[in-house]
Amino acid sequence: MTTSATPLMPDQLVDCLANGRDPTVQELFTIAERIWTDGGAGRSAFSWGRLQPGSGDRLNALRGAHQALSGRR
Repeated sequence: MTTSATPLMPDQLVDCLANGRDPTVQELFTIAERIWTDGGAGRSAFSWGRLQPGSGDRLNALRGAHQALSGRR
């Protein structure tokens, strides 16, 4: 696995892009959760788990994670 030199850049992101591979489902959810919690001031790490599975906020975070991990839309 290719790892990041900084804690600000998730290892999953670096590994997917550096190796040109598709993300796993777990990687998608890990990055989506990070996007969700880091993207809003005052959001707790537990707020991701309280989102409904089909909520717009959850789906947007998953879309953003897919774009980030795959490097494409």
